[in-house]
Amino acid sequence: MAFKLGRWDIEADVVAVGSGLGGLSAAIVAHDQGQRAVILEKAPKLGGVCAYSGGEVFVPNNALMQSAGLLDSRATGLAYLRFLAAGYADPRLQETLLDTANEAVGYFGSRAGVRWKLIAGFPDYHYPVAPGTVAAGRYLEVEPFAGAELGEWQKKTYLSPHMPNGITHDELFAWGGFPKVLGWDFQLLAKRMRADVRTLGPGMMAYFLRAALCERKIPAHVATAVRELVIEDGVVVGVRAEQGGKTLMVRAKRGVVLAVGGYDWHPELPKFFEQLPEWNSMCQPSVSGDGFIMGSEAGAQIAAVPANNLGLFFGYRIPGEEQDGRPLWRGSWEGGFPHALWVNRAGQRFGDESFYRDYLPKTRAWDGTAQTQPNFPPFLIFDGNFRAKYPLGTFLPGQEIPETVAARADSLGELAQKLGIDAAGLEASVARWNGLCAEGRDRDFGRGTYPWAAMMTGDRDLASPNLGALDKPPYYGMALRVCSAGINAAGLRTNEHAQVMHVRGRPISGLYAVGNSAAPLDIGAGYQSGLSNLRGLVWGYRAAKHLGAR
Repeated sequence: MAFKLGRWDIEADVVAVGSGLGGLSAAIVAHDQGQRAVILEKAPKLGGVCAYSGGEVFVPNNALMQSAGLLDSRATGLAYLRFLAAGYADPRLQETLLDTANEAVGYFGSRAGVRWKLIAGFPDYHYPVAPGTVAAGRYLEVEPFAGAELGEWQKKTYLSPHMPNGITHDELFAWGGFPKVLGWDFQLLAKRMRADVRTLGPGMMAYFLRAALCERKIPAHVATAVRELVIEDGVVVGVRAEQGGKTLMVRAKRGVVLAVGGYDWHPELPKFFEQLPEWNSMCQPSVSGDGFIMGSEAGAQIAAVPANNLGLFFGYRIPGEEQDGRPLWRGSWEGGFPHALWVNRAGQRFGDESFYRDYLPKTRAWDGTAQTQPNFPPFLIFDGNFRAKYPLGTFLPGQEIPETVAARADSLGELAQKLGIDAAGLEASVARWNGLCAEGRDRDFGRGTYPWAAMMTGDRDLASPNLGALDKPPYYGMALRVCSAGINAAGLRTNEHAQVMHVRGRPISGLYAVGNSAAPLDIGAGYQSGLSNLRGLVWGYRAAKHLGAR
């Protein structure tokens, strides 16, 4: 929209739309360069998608791993990123992401008080198979943060419904990981939760929120939905927002940074760009494509990478669970646990259930003769062994699982009938699986051969952490649903300064996009945990640096 009246409700140099990692990074750096910043957040709380995450930042050849004597280099890091990208990344953006990572991480450590730490012994996804992978050292997280340090903002920030708030990755893995929940130190966890000690994604965001809101006093407005960009003579000069039913005109003298995430909760955009017949999200309902729409109205280019193998999960919903008034969806890791497997409608396994880099593209497989997706949806199958040892979401071992969550039967044939899958196929697949478990090796799909998978979803008390027979009734099963983590295939095309590009190939003056609002042309067609947070941090940093030079 054009705005010629000259009356602004709020004036700033930089307007950060969104309070996740990208928006806060941009606001902090802009402030440090002597600019006035303001943060506008559509959701009722601050923290964005990062606050729901595991709080990993993936940084090849980072300073902490160098200090620890762990070998890495720019060349090996770039080789791995190129492997992940599979030829779909913009080389300039990819190298800029890599080359700015240490600079940005160092800046927020020294200037914003973020206390980074290495996640010990945590391997790259594709280690040791892919080029450029290392056994440990590239993942960073933050030291625990006392929520009380946020002062008046403590209750206005998101905690995660998906991750165990209050423990670090090192503690999680030392206690046995996600399968071995009964071995966790619940006394320590309860103590930290009572004291609001934050770790993982909520902990990371707490450091950035403290730096922005408490130390720099950057104004932040929650429940403030930005609806339109204000454009004069082709230059973005501000935004029109809605707050409490009233219009709020906010001027941006230097620029607007779109950091509102992707389009997970938009009713149509996922259908257009993600190539799946349904879409559900683990993210907050505020992530609904606002940046995509506003950028398009300004003439922005839309760019996309193949959707096959990004940061997507399959999962389920526990009836009654909600977030901000909308259904809460939970991603499923359980397929990689012992005594569980995935099958399709034919009752057949089709991939390595412990390694989502393998099974994701296979769930999208297309049968062009039948015009169907034979592996969609996948079905999670598990047995009494599983229920005695391992959790399913919030249901602890031995706790009754309602039929509204998972079907239960005394035989595989009866279970197949309840789920609507082929009984003979399921019985044959389970028999085959049980034989492979007796051998101690999955000769069909190599389940458990990736160290990352064994660490994340395996029971490391076992000789083969991801293997376990299904031979103890009752049997359980559930159709899994798409559960996005907010990492979308399409977004606004940006350049090496995070400027949004016009459809005619020039930057749109005054408009920037960072994090999941920007097309993932810097990472291409693959994914590695910690890259989404790295994208937000790096491009928010670079956007503010460029704004300071305008």
